[in-house]
Amino acid sequence: MLRIAPNVQADLDRFFTLVLRELSAREARILDAREAAPGDESRELRCLLPDGRVLVALFDDPPEDREPKQRRLEMLASTFGDVVDGSASPRPSRPSAARSLCDELKALCARAGAVNALVIDANSPVVWGAARTRGLGDEWPVVGGEVEEKDEAGGIDRIGQVDVASRAALETVRGLADPATLRKGKRLRHVEREGKGPLIVHSFAGIYLLVLAYAAPFDELRAERAIAESLPRIEQLVLALPPLDPSPSAGAAVLKMRRRRPH
Repeated sequence: MLRIAPNVQADLDRFFTLVLRELSAREARILDAREAAPGDESRELRCLLPDGRVLVALFDDPPEDREPKQRRLEMLASTFGDVVDGSASPRPSRPSAARSLCDELKALCARAGAVNALVIDANSPVVWGAARTRGLGDEWPVVGGEVEEKDEAGGIDRIGQVDVASRAALETVRGLADPATLRKGKRLRHVEREGKGPLIVHSFAGIYLLVLAYAAPFDELRAERAIAESLPRIEQLVLALPPLDPSPSAGAAVLKMRRRRPH
């Protein structure tokens, strides 16, 4: 059994919880390469971690959407870094995934000429990230709470424009996505160039939706180029966000975690 320093247990618990949530898996394990003998391959997915160990996700039944879940597992593995290296030395501080996601969405807004960029999921009204959060905290709760912004050029009028455009886009997107089809790997792309809330939507990582909101007709080609550049980074940051569920119990196994079954 691999020995892990106590100071990284919380990181491991959070990572396992993220794997279980994102893949709807029964159990997650990290194995030494020498111990990673194949099990029931139809009910598991595997990928290598940067240090050569193997991340394994186990399922009750063979997953129908193996390819998108395999891609998601590999993306999660890329965010794992050196969490299990057992080092007791402190790691350099770095921006949180939520802060980095906000910064990436702001940069995307600038490149795409949008008034806001948001990430939501098809299962709930939760906003997982937004370039500008003002006005979204009631009907559309924002992960991490509301971030107050300084007035930009245009002052109050500009802020009101962002608020109206963001809400109009989210109301439109609410009825677009079918979570079941997204989980099976079906991608969603939707564009509305005019009307009350011009927008462009791209799905990613199974259930997540990237939404660019506009206040006027926009350059679709410019928007698509900006999305293509930003989406891989956005996907990685969203998958690195901590889960909203309560953290796992202190007694969770160091290198293995099972999904809790309802009683």
